[in-house]
Parts: sequence; structure tokens; C-alpha cells
Amino acid sequence: MDPRLERVLFVHAHPDDETLSTGAAIATVAAGGGDPVVVTFTLGERGEVREERHGDVEEVGVGEVRRAELEGALRALGARGRRIHGWDDSGMAWHASGVAVAAPDSPPTSMSKADPDELADALSAVIEEVDPTSIVTYDADGGYGHPDHIAAHRASVIAARRYDLPLYVRSKRAGDVAFPLAPVRDRVVAALGAHRSQLVVEGDDVLHVGGQRRPLDEVEHYTLIETRPRRRIRWSLRVGTLLAGAIVGTVGTFSHQQQPWGIALSLLAAVGLIVGVRAASGSRSLTLAAVLGVLGVVALVAIDPLGRGAFGTERAIVPSNLPGWLWTVVPALASFAALAWPDAEAMRRIRMASTTATEGDRK
Repeated sequence: MDPRLERVLFVHAHPDDETLSTGAAIATVAAGGGDPVVVTFTLGERGEVREERHGDVEEVGVGEVRRAELEGALRALGARGRRIHGWDDSGMAWHASGVAVAAPDSPPTSMSKADPDELADALSAVIEEVDPTSIVTYDADGGYGHPDHIAAHRASVIAARRYDLPLYVRSKRAGDVAFPLAPVRDRVVAALGAHRSQLVVEGDDVLHVGGQRRPLDEVEHYTLIETRPRRRIRWSLRVGTLLAGAIVGTVGTFSHQQQPWGIALSLLAAVGLIVGVRAASGSRSLTLAAVLGVLGVVALVAIDPLGRGAFGTERAIVPSNLPGWLWTVVPALASFAALAWPDAEAMRRIRMASTTATEGDRK
């Protein structure tokens, strides 16, 4: 994997989440030459503030203080930032079960009360702009139950599904990817230090404004999750597609000499089936079944089992005239194109490679 081709979108609910939850990952992507982009839904307007920052809060407000802190943290990590507008911090209270919940007086505009599809719509606009190769966010329970984190997770799942993007979530145990803190510790500690209203770093621990103390994670673990059920192509569907291809191939083989409609409709049916199966299903195996059905008939005719004359001769079912060559060549070219066409992930990497080359030429 070439880190220059990686543009990772980190989706978070509040300032400081990006460093506390994914700081090592962000810094590692940046250090490797990649392009980490952090999108934040709120400014943590309802968060508590450490006493030494009360003066700044009284002057400009909690949200503005935390926005400036976020900018400083992103500079330390080597990341770019994007802000999604329209929703506010839900605040937080601890439930008797030990998980975080929204504050009882959370406003109607809070993330915890937002429609997940609307959050995903806003996130999709950022995806359109940034064109990431992958998305990173919280796990399904938001880490510790915070409803804004859970809302960010749900929006990320919807958006990743829309754009067929790989989605990684922070996990408590070993997963698919791990980022050690040690190589980028200085960057992460500097970023944590930028969030002065929320926390302070004491040795290997982070002391939060609420008094909670937790050690720095020496390794960040991430798990790749499925944003949609894995499509399983049944053998009955493959067989049905093969038969459909064979029918199109047979009808086209015996009707392509009728000009102009015979050859035109035969080519339209063959190319439409092959390309349509690839576009609709995205499955190469299903497309291959259609290809074998169509081209298999032409290949069978080449064997000349009916004794109509050698393939391509005047007596053959597919003679060596213009309609015969069109019927032989065009479906074969369509088959090659459909089977070779890159999937969504490959297309993103092609675009990223093109962007990287262009930026290199400008430098």
C-alpha cells in the first residue's frame, strides 16, 4: 500500500475525540505521506471546561474555544479539518448502567435527536469534496455509549454504504489494523496539549475535566466492518444467467444475418445482457456466466456440429461478411470490457493516483 494514495476521513462528534480516540492513526497516516482529514459534527458546546480556561470561555464562548483548540490539535497531528454545521452537542450524563447518555436538557438540534439519514447526507457532502479511500469512526456503542458518538457511527455506516467505502471502527481489542503510539507519540501528546479546556497530560495519563484519569493507549486497534450484507451469488442465479446468455447467443447467431434489424437487435441484446449484469450486480462471476452463455454459442458454432460448413465460410451459420464479423467481435469486446472494468475501490485508487501525479507535477 502506497501511503501517498491514502486519503482517510476520520469522522468525529466533538473536538478532542479525534486525538483521544484516533490520534495515533491520524498522525501515522500523516507521517507516512497520506492525507488524513478530520470531520467534526459539533464544537462540543455543552462540554465542561477546565478552570484555567473560564476566562476565555466568558469572552468568546465554549464552542469558539474548542474550535481553536481543535485547529491546534490538527496542526500537531498533521491533518486537515472539516466542520459539519447544523447540529449541536447533546451534552452528557452518566446513566445508572454506567454508560453515557444525552443530557436531560439537550436541545432539539442535538446530534442525539438527529435523523441518521440527514447526518449521512451532510457527511456525504464532505465525502464528495474529499474523495477519501476509507472512513474511520467510533464503534457501534460510541466507545462508552455517548449518543453523539453513536450518531456519528450510524451516519458513517450509511455514508460508507452509499459510496462503497471501507469503514474502520476503533475497537477495544486487536482487529484488522493497529497503530502504535510510540512512533508518533510527540505529535499525539502535542495535540492533546492543544485541548487545554478539556484535559491535561500527566506523564502517561490523560486527566479529563471531569476528573477521570486514563492511560494513553499504547496501540490503537481498528476493525473493518461490513456496511452491507455480503452479496452471495447463488448457483441458481449463475445458472439462470448462463442460460439467458445462451438464449441470447443462440437467437443472435441464427438471426444476425437479417439486416438491418437482425444484427442490430442481436448486438443490442448481447451487449446489453453482458454489460447490464456487470453494472447491476457488480459481480464478475455473474458477468462471466453471461459471457460464457453468449460466446459459448458462437464457439460451439465454430466447432460446426451441424455440418453447415467451416466457421467463417459462405455456408457457415456465421459467414465471413460484415454482420458475421460484427456478431463475432462486438460481444467479445463487450465481454472483455465488462470483466476488466475496475470496481469502486479500484476506481478510487485510480483517481487518487491521478491526483497525486498532478500534484507532484505542480510541485
